[in-house]
Amino acid sequence: MLFYPSILFPPDENGVSGCIVPDLLINAGGASPDDALRDAARSMVELFAMMDRDGEPFPEPTPAEEMELRGGTLVLIGAPPPAVVRTSAAA
Repeated sequence: MLFYPSILFPPDENGVSGCIVPDLLINAGGASPDDALRDAARSMVELFAMMDRDGEPFPEPTPAEEMELRGGTLVLIGAPPPAVVRTSAAA
């Protein structure tokens, strides 16, 4: 499992929660904090699959203590690397 530090933001004036994964340039959102986290995790899986297909290396996660939270909450989001997903699906 690959874990990346992310920043979860509380709902804004429209009730939309946000989540960013700076190392992967992911900006996700949803109707609740849980929805924003699910959207970010789904985006990670899709991004990893594209990177794997294109032979691109996955970026190293920034150490959590170096994250600038900008008013959000630090969370770690994990996603299985594509090789694990392929192996699991084949079993």
